[in-house]
Amino acid sequence: MSDGKELLVRTLGDMQRHEQGNHGWSVVHESMALLAGSGSAAELDRLLESVRRTRPRMSTSHLITLIGIALRTVAAQDPRAAALFSPGLPPADRAELLSGTLREHHEPITAVLTGRSNSFTGARRFLIPQLLLGSWAACHGIDGMRLLDVGTGIGLMLRQLNNKAVFDRFAPDLEWSPCPLPYRTLPLDARHGVDAPPLPTLEWVRTCHGPSAYYDDRFSEVLWSLEQTESADGTFTVSALDVLDLQALARYLRTHRINVVTCNFVLYQYDAATRGQVVDTIREALAPPGLLLGMEPRDGLRRMGARVEAHLTGSAGPLHVADVSDAHVVGRVTAGPGFTELTGLDGPGR
Repeated sequence: MSDGKELLVRTLGDMQRHEQGNHGWSVVHESMALLAGSGSAAELDRLLESVRRTRPRMSTSHLITLIGIALRTVAAQDPRAAALFSPGLPPADRAELLSGTLREHHEPITAVLTGRSNSFTGARRFLIPQLLLGSWAACHGIDGMRLLDVGTGIGLMLRQLNNKAVFDRFAPDLEWSPCPLPYRTLPLDARHGVDAPPLPTLEWVRTCHGPSAYYDDRFSEVLWSLEQTESADGTFTVSALDVLDLQALARYLRTHRINVVTCNFVLYQYDAATRGQVVDTIREALAPPGLLLGMEPRDGLRRMGARVEAHLTGSAGPLHVADVSDAHVVGRVTAGPGFTELTGLDGPGR
């Protein structure tokens, strides 16, 4: 087994071991692992080669999520392929069905893996930036934010920020330790979002949600949030821009004098070197006093939860601000060692 395929199997195993990765996807992940570990994975090898050739910087975890999403698009048209998501089908039969599906639908599956990104949109993820940015602004005397949301998808977070009705629905399900953060209205002077072309549609966002009752609930929260934030239309701008085009990203930041960047569940899609390049580009182009606030899944979806980091202009390195128990932003947020420096509030051990 090649090194790349061994990493694929290990990552699939890790993703199946925690609840966050199991909502609607676990049976497909199991089939992928069985097929990759077998001696008859020619169709999977063919697919992986296409991805390595066209998107060499893609992370293994992002590749796995995209395969699942691609299979969902195929299953919507092919009832036989829909059985890939059925836990009632024996694992060996599902692995055999997966091989056949990859062969029969090679072109549309490859098109997803080489041209799209996972645009899962969580209606609760805005809670973290709303509270942390509010406390940062209050602590450091920031009276104006020109905000850019990198990897914004359909721009849901840009709509949700400063919407108290949406905040009040979701905030009670999130516990902060050692103490809750106060809600503050952000001093937003401008709201911008960028995402790689083609810009995702609501239909694509739905496809990125797992086929389960749990994900039906999460998507209903997205729809409800869109309804609640209709008045935000026209107050923000979403542009097609690939963050891997570092020159274009820096130019956008400087042209619009961006001083706050949020980047949620985007950088995990790339290898470590690429993540570092994107972060460095943003930090260097931020208008002072600048802040990059990022939230990424732990170990690239291999462990439950998410990690929140902040990069301040003039700071030597990232601040570990908090850990989130579930990447869908329910449960608990635990302050990290950089929490106090960012917010001015008491953190752990104080």
